[in-house]
Amino acid sequence: PKDGQEFLDRFTKGFKLNILDRPSDNELVFEMIGVDVSFANALRRIMIAEVPTVAIEHVYMWNNSSIVHDEVLSHRLGLVPINADSRLFEDFLGEDDEATDRNTIVFRLTVKCGKSKKEDAKREKARQMREQGRDTEEEDEKHSILGQKDLDMAARESINLYQSTNTDAKKLAEAIETPGRPYTRHVYSKDLEWVPQGDQTERFPEGIRPVHEDILLAKLRPGQMIELEAHGRRGVGKDHAKFSPVATASYRLMPRVELVKQVYDEHAEELTNLYEPGVFKLVDCSQDEAPHRVKAVVHNPYACTMSRNFMRHPVLKESVKITRIPNHFIFSIESVGMMKPGVILAESLRVLQAKCRNMIRLVDETLEADGLTE
Repeated sequence: PKDGQEFLDRFTKGFKLNILDRPSDNELVFEMIGVDVSFANALRRIMIAEVPTVAIEHVYMWNNSSIVHDEVLSHRLGLVPINADSRLFEDFLGEDDEATDRNTIVFRLTVKCGKSKKEDAKREKARQMREQGRDTEEEDEKHSILGQKDLDMAARESINLYQSTNTDAKKLAEAIETPGRPYTRHVYSKDLEWVPQGDQTERFPEGIRPVHEDILLAKLRPGQMIELEAHGRRGVGKDHAKFSPVATASYRLMPRVELVKQVYDEHAEELTNLYEPGVFKLVDCSQDEAPHRVKAVVHNPYACTMSRNFMRHPVLKESVKITRIPNHFIFSIESVGMMKPGVILAESLRVLQAKCRNMIRLVDETLEADGLTE
């Protein structure tokens, strides 16, 4: 039977989830065995649209004299992935809900284009020295050798000057400057400054930053300026794609590769190296199989892409059979970077579990209302 306790027992005994590969920090390949296609597709859709993340939702534009319209700039800011754990934030209960340090993160962006790169570099160095000076003033007083603030300030300025001229961000900006054209300042996601609210400094000691520091937001010409404040909050992909934690989340059915007839020698080499690379391998023939040298055997069915190129060969199409296993799925997850792919998988299973519990509750309430319960 398809329903009842017998189905649950069969599902529990047959279900398996195995991690197959981690090509990078943001990629994960795993397999699920013993599930229906509806379960696999539900998990895929939840990964895309229902796992909550944090993204910029509201932008308060104080000054924007760039060529980029306010709406376009706000949209670009919203698409910048934020490296913040959404599980540590609360949802907004409604549009009238008040923004707090538990449901909102704040970024500030203040960028002005000077007359030349040298002027901008000087202004940026002064800003960095002011910020780092505030953070390190008390620490410097403790470790000052001579107790002279002027000498300490000069040493700190020398350090900041060296660091500001040896950053990857500067190399990136110089790499895209076009010689002979008017000076243009590039505004990157690294220019977003996180403004801690409440106790967020203690809750996030490493700070909250964009996942990628080199996302181009706008270009400014001399005299132009962008000044704004951006508020981020929790959301899900079904409300807006900027909240989706995955770039891709897909699955394919596990191939079943069979050799109906033995394939030897030249045909085996063609099958192994040309038609289905990685799926088969060559092994030496036994004395009973003389005068044949080698034969093809199934080695790694996971590598099969279902291309069926072997069907073009008159001998191989009669020797090889490739089908799909209907309850064996191979998933591929590529994270945007806001969450690790393993966390995305765990959160999607948690969301699916909550949906099942909610469905059971609704069914019980309906049966009780209709007087059909015992």
